[in-house]
Amino acid sequence: MLKLVADNPEQKNDELAGEHVRQHAPAFAADVIRYILQQAPYENLKASCRDQFLEWWQLSISGGPPEDDYESVYWYLLYLIESRREDELRGNRFVNQRLKECACYLINKGKLPRFARGIRP
Repeated sequence: MLKLVADNPEQKNDELAGEHVRQHAPAFAADVIRYILQQAPYENLKASCRDQFLEWWQLSISGGPPEDDYESVYWYLLYLIESRREDELRGNRFVNQRLKECACYLINKGKLPRFARGIRP
């Protein structure tokens, strides 16, 4: 049987979304840091992004604004990686710095990157 987004009350959606982000963001950020430090290949990073989206879609939560700054940074980082080629992620210092700042914030090793404004898919 199909699970419709309309079947989920809004408050339950926010709770599910917050739980998903708190559970998945630190591990995803660690994958990003491994990539930045050249300890993991680009394919692993892309697979990690794909896994994040697959897990999210299974929750059947509608898109929209994030619950808080932490969730906003999480989505921004995912979209940043998804929208760039490997050479841009590695070679563009501006993009690379944004990756670092977002990943560090998600593992509580950095301050809130004010530029990072993501939305739920």
